[in-house]
Amino acid sequence: MQSPARAASKAKPQERPAKSKSGRIVALRRLITDLRSEWRKITWPDRETTRKLTLLVIGLATVLGLILGAVDAIFVRLWNLLGGL
Repeated sequence: MQSPARAASKAKPQERPAKSKSGRIVALRRLITDLRSEWRKITWPDRETTRKLTLLVIGLATVLGLILGAVDAIFVRLWNLLGGL
């Protein structure tokens, strides 16, 4: 004998009824209201923090680019030394 939960899990999924136009409009209004509410919760960094973090990202990207460029140059030279197999 199956448990009620297992029997319910084997049952065919019920189809959801199509939403009416007014239901979609209500859902859209709710979405916009929720978005506005979440937008107000955002804490934006001040100008100094933004400047420092921007410079940090630019610096790290430059350093990483130089490292990857050097590794690529090494592999190109090794490939040329091996005759380009």
